[in-house]
Amino acid sequence: MAHGVLCEVNSCKNWEQGNKCTADLIYVGNLEKRQTSESEETGCKTFEPSSS
Repeated sequence: MAHGVLCEVNSCKNWEQGNKCTADLIYVGNLEKRQTSESEETGCKTFEPSSS
């Protein structure tokens, strides 16, 4: 589990109570495929929908 990583996306299979991320590795991608300057231009590519 990645330590110190918080996530509010409770529809992800790596989400755990307390907004903790249980993924072994976090991959954050660039949404615009260019140099970013705002957090809104990035996205978590580690996301996988939960089965529940």
